[in-house]
Amino acid sequence: MKFATTAAALLLAGSIAADAKELRLSAAPPPNSPWGQITMKFVDKLAEVSGGELTAKPYLGSKLGGEQDVVKQIARGRIDMGVMSNTAVSLLVPEFGLLASPYAFESAEQFDCVADNHLLETFGPEFDEANVKTLSWMEVGYQVIFSKDPIRVPGDLAKVKIRTAPSATDTLFIKAAGGTAVPLAPSEAVPAMKTGQVSAATQLSVFGVATGYDKVAPQITLTRHQHQVGAVIMSQRTWDGLSDQEKAWVEEAAPTFLELRAAIRGAEGALLEKAASEGATVIELEPGELDEWKALVPDAQEEILEELGADARVKWEEIVAAKAACS
Repeated sequence: MKFATTAAALLLAGSIAADAKELRLSAAPPPNSPWGQITMKFVDKLAEVSGGELTAKPYLGSKLGGEQDVVKQIARGRIDMGVMSNTAVSLLVPEFGLLASPYAFESAEQFDCVADNHLLETFGPEFDEANVKTLSWMEVGYQVIFSKDPIRVPGDLAKVKIRTAPSATDTLFIKAAGGTAVPLAPSEAVPAMKTGQVSAATQLSVFGVATGYDKVAPQITLTRHQHQVGAVIMSQRTWDGLSDQEKAWVEEAAPTFLELRAAIRGAEGALLEKAASEGATVIELEPGELDEWKALVPDAQEEILEELGADARVKWEEIVAAKAACS
């Protein structure tokens, strides 16, 4: 009887294994970063809630390619899902990039309120048109400047070749500040600074230190000119191919990514301290210096809206309305 019971259990396990579905999950951050760690926590959670019947195989550190290419592959159904930055998502939904407009939010609390209560309503139709399913919003962090020479005010960027995110919001703001913007993927920035193609780079504070920007550009200016929100997305083709039970498992596991808020905000201070202990200089701006950066916003924002087109103005009005509702 014991043998028969064991044999039956093995047959059942084999049946589950044979029927189990595995999703390919791409993420640009490395495994030891907050995003890498939370991605692995999601992977574990999905396996747990599904009893192993639905799993995600993670490809961290851009193993499936740069996220600008991966996000398009997700939309085409060639990769199942991805942990994507604001810059990558805005390639599918350009208006989504408006959330990273320079100094768009007065506080992290206002940003959180908008993200939690208004983003799905504001961008839901556009994600549907892009053939992707949004599973969760995701904290990405604050954009700062890594440079070889100190930068405190916009005038310090004159004649400086600086890597920017390949997005209108970052690139046009840096141009308004007087820098010579060179849009590059995150993985290209450090090599570009090593070879002298650029001498500075905008990057998220946490991601930049975690991936070694401070080693080649040890002056870290905390402009915090963008607060970025990314998204965890799934190919609509993959989503449509899941059973109702499988969809429920994914939706149960997806809120794991909301834990990134505390993780990213907690990690920034620790990583900046680490960078400083290893030779970097962390530049906190004086109020008057910060005012010089913020003074660039009206003209830069107008250029951003012109670049993104008529639909962007409508979305920007919705974001402004959402901010007002959260004040």
